[in-house]
Amino acid sequence: MENEQLLEVQDLKTYFYTERGVVRAVDGVTFDVKRGRTLGVVGESGCGKSITSFSVLRLLQKPGKIVSGQILYHKREDDGNEEVLDLTSLNPNSYTMRSVRGGEISMIFQEPMTSLDPVYTVGNQIVEGITYHLKVSQAEAREMAIAMLGRVNMPEPQRVVDSYPHQLSGGMRQRAMIAMALACRPSLLIADEPTTALDVTTEAQILELLRDLQKEFGMAIMYITHNLGVVAEMVEEAIVMYMGKVVERAPVRDLFYDPKHPYMIALLQSIPKLGRKNQARLQAISGMVPSPFAIPAGCPFHPRCPKFMPGVCEMSEPPVVDLNSDRYVRCFLYQ
Repeated sequence: MENEQLLEVQDLKTYFYTERGVVRAVDGVTFDVKRGRTLGVVGESGCGKSITSFSVLRLLQKPGKIVSGQILYHKREDDGNEEVLDLTSLNPNSYTMRSVRGGEISMIFQEPMTSLDPVYTVGNQIVEGITYHLKVSQAEAREMAIAMLGRVNMPEPQRVVDSYPHQLSGGMRQRAMIAMALACRPSLLIADEPTTALDVTTEAQILELLRDLQKEFGMAIMYITHNLGVVAEMVEEAIVMYMGKVVERAPVRDLFYDPKHPYMIALLQSIPKLGRKNQARLQAISGMVPSPFAIPAGCPFHPRCPKFMPGVCEMSEPPVVDLNSDRYVRCFLYQ
C-alpha cells in the first residue's frame, strides 16, 4: 500500500501576474506522495512551499494562477476501484473539487489564529466540515467533533467544543485545527509549518500526535517546513525547493548524510551544532534570496553558490539529473 501513488504533481507552474511583473512562485515542480508515507518539503521562506500546497487544494487567490502542469489525485472508491482526478482541470468551486478539499485532502495551516473563524465556536467549525462531507445529522456531527477533539488530546473536549478560538491557548488552537483537518479521515494531510508559533515542548507533543494519527488513520502527510530538525524526525523522504523549483529529492537519511545540491549542503552547514567551540562562527549562506521579480538567469542559486562555475551556471537552467531510482538533483555538477 505504501508504494501506491496517491498524489502526482507534474511540471506544475503557478504564476502571479502583478503590476510590477510576473512572479514565478512555482516554476516546474514535480513530485509525488505515496499512500501512508510522509514527504517533507524544505526551503527558505518565499521558495514556493506554501503556494505549492495552495495549488494542490485549488485555494489560490487572484492574481495567482496555475499556468500549466498536472495535479493527479488517485481517489479510491468504496468498491476498491481507483479514479484518477486531474485537480488542475476542475473548477475550484465545483462539487468534485469541494468534495476532495477537506474530505480527501485536508490542510493544517501555518497560523491557527488567522485560520479559525473568530465569530464561530470551534465545534461549529468542525461540525460544518463533517456535515458537508459525511451524511450525518447535526447531533451526530457534534458527537464526532467531541470525539475527534478528545483524540487529539484536547483537555475537556466537551467544554472546548463550545469555546471560541480566542479562548484557547496556541497549542489548543493547533489541536483544534488538527481535529478539524482529520474529522473526515482524509487520505492526505498537508501540514504547512504547523508548529511554527509553538514552544518547544508543545511542538514535540504536536509532532508525536501527528505520527500517532498517521499510523491510526493510514494517511499520507505532506509536511512543509524550514526546520531541518523536524524533517529529520518526521519524514521518510524530502524535496528541497529554491525559488519555485525542486533542486533535490532524496530519502531523508541520504539528504542529511550525503546531500548533493550546494544549496542543501549550505543549509546543513548553517545549523548550530552541539560541541561547537564558543569562538567558532556559524556558517551562513552568502548573499540574499533574489527578488521574485528579478530571478537570475541560469541556475537561480548561482550568485550564492560556493561551487559556481563561470560560463556554465549563469548561462542556462541546470538539468534534472537522476542519480538513482529514488533521488535526483538539479545541478550542473552531476551532469
